[in-house]
Amino acid sequence: MRNKDIIELGVHSSTIRYFRFGRHALLAALNILQLRPGDSVLVPAFICRDLLAPMHAMGANLVFYEVGLDMRPVNLPDGNDVRAVLAVNYFGFSQDMLPFRIYCEHHGAALIEDNAHGYLSCDETGSPLGTRGDFGIFSIRKTFALPDGALLVVNKPEWQGRLVPQLPCRSELLAPTYWIKHGLAWLQRKTGVALLAMGQDLARHLRRWHTGHAIAPLLPANEFEMPPEPAPHCHSMASLPHLDRVGEVSRRRRLYREFQARFSGLDIQPVFGELPAGVAPYGYPFYADIHTAQMATRLARKQGLDCMHWPDLPAAVSLNAPLHYQSLWMVNFIC
Repeated sequence: MRNKDIIELGVHSSTIRYFRFGRHALLAALNILQLRPGDSVLVPAFICRDLLAPMHAMGANLVFYEVGLDMRPVNLPDGNDVRAVLAVNYFGFSQDMLPFRIYCEHHGAALIEDNAHGYLSCDETGSPLGTRGDFGIFSIRKTFALPDGALLVVNKPEWQGRLVPQLPCRSELLAPTYWIKHGLAWLQRKTGVALLAMGQDLARHLRRWHTGHAIAPLLPANEFEMPPEPAPHCHSMASLPHLDRVGEVSRRRRLYREFQARFSGLDIQPVFGELPAGVAPYGYPFYADIHTAQMATRLARKQGLDCMHWPDLPAAVSLNAPLHYQSLWMVNFIC
């Protein structure tokens, strides 16, 4: 199956369902597996806390595995009751699936490929990321600036029959802030002037004055509570056929090389030493101390892009997290 076959399949496909957020897609996969309370799910410790909400909603027992500097698993803990394993393609770069496949075959577990960062990426063989496990989770809105949009791909034929019908789209009015950001982003791409960044900076100054936070912090409850309304918005679905996927891949690869050169004089350690063919990077990830990250942030803002600390770790991980979990930053390429 080629990349375009996945991202252009319609809502009536027997293998795909569209959702509002990736968390809804993951919850649907766990329901297909008929996960029971107390069943174990193997999850990377290096993960955003909100991704755990579907597992908590199912009453799963979370078993964390450590991830090294290269984003590969350090080890995969044994457990007879492991029903599912989550493997992450960090930042749109291909995860080596072989150790996960071996583990899942040994334990009789399902392999879920979290491809939230790699909607347009392929591995070294040309296989689209998200098609290499039993399930694939995609977050379209993390590649294109849509109000929402995610999808679940069921790659294992015997489980495709358990897919529920496609949810009808939501049609409520979108917030004016979405259309303002959409317009500024369009102008920024056309003119090269960082208009979106200027608008964001103004909004953040006002938010800091009003709330004390320039960017609203993620709530601890996000780790345990699923967001409402799992159906995607009609605007997101109507936009899918018109997305410039080829142009977006080219733009992201160009930006990656530009920031690789721009940051070469800073005391940073790139997460990935090179940009393989087929990768449409989510952003430019690197390890750095807070002072260096602030310098990198200023350079990114001049390009109209955000530089963010990633991820917001789960509570069970954050207290004793290794240093590289706490010192990773990323220039986010979405615009």
